[in-house]
Amino acid sequence: MQGARNLVIPFIILFWGFTPAMAQMDGSFYLSTDIGMNFTPGFEFVGSSTDQGSVCDPFINPDAGSRQVAGCPTRGTGWKSVFSGGQGVLAGVAAGYRLGGRAGSLMNGLRIELEYVFRESTYDQTSTILSRSGVARDKLSDEIYRAEERVDSLTSHSFFGNVYYDFRSRSRLRPYVGLGAGVSPTDLDNGRIWARNHDWMQIETGRDLPNAEEVRRNLAGTTSSFQGRHRDTLLGYQVLLGADVAVGESLSIGLKARWADFGTFRATGTLDVLRSHAVPEDYAHDREAGPIRLWGISLNLKHRF
Repeated sequence: MQGARNLVIPFIILFWGFTPAMAQMDGSFYLSTDIGMNFTPGFEFVGSSTDQGSVCDPFINPDAGSRQVAGCPTRGTGWKSVFSGGQGVLAGVAAGYRLGGRAGSLMNGLRIELEYVFRESTYDQTSTILSRSGVARDKLSDEIYRAEERVDSLTSHSFFGNVYYDFRSRSRLRPYVGLGAGVSPTDLDNGRIWARNHDWMQIETGRDLPNAEEVRRNLAGTTSSFQGRHRDTLLGYQVLLGADVAVGESLSIGLKARWADFGTFRATGTLDVLRSHAVPEDYAHDREAGPIRLWGISLNLKHRF
């Protein structure tokens, strides 16, 4: 993430530096569109929350003396789940300027571009939740029979500033390389469920408390769940490689490949329901997913003015 931030500032300076010179150069403006596919590697989804142990929940254990015996409050828990890669559509539009200059000069091969890229990566996966720390360890071993996390899709709207170098060629083929940096508002659709055993006699939670049967009966069959969307705004960078073929005086078509890195996705939220009752106002969970990266391949069409 720090590397992405370090790239953003030089690109801003680069654009400001080129802008005054553009009016004096024999260059050309162009518009381009992209349509293709993106492929994303797997990632770890790490979570933590302010939740107490089940024996500290007044809805489950209404006896204040029993909660004191249990050592309440016991706050803090952590867990993780692991997901493999996804894929989906990638589409973009861009406006750019090809710099002119003397033939053979470095400037003659440069162009700058502002690009918008939409991508939706579909995962459609369910993963078993693994304990990391805190009361999650006790829950998973003493009361939970089903603990799962699901990721449906990852959607982003990215805005990049790109700089390209076009390699000169005697043919209609023009290969190029590029580097970009920008910002990417990103949504992650996911859900999770922690379901307790319906048979209270199979639950070990609170077995040493004076009201153990009451606690275990109240806990049986309850669920904690969330289904919704997390959102974060990421800084990222991308490396681009492609080649265009001229099909007219002002039109070209080509293929573009990109690799982008957006660092770690972070968000804060709450649950829909906690142990089958309303979620306390002070409950919160933090989520981290990453690293968020993608490979993309797209068909590119450029029109030069």
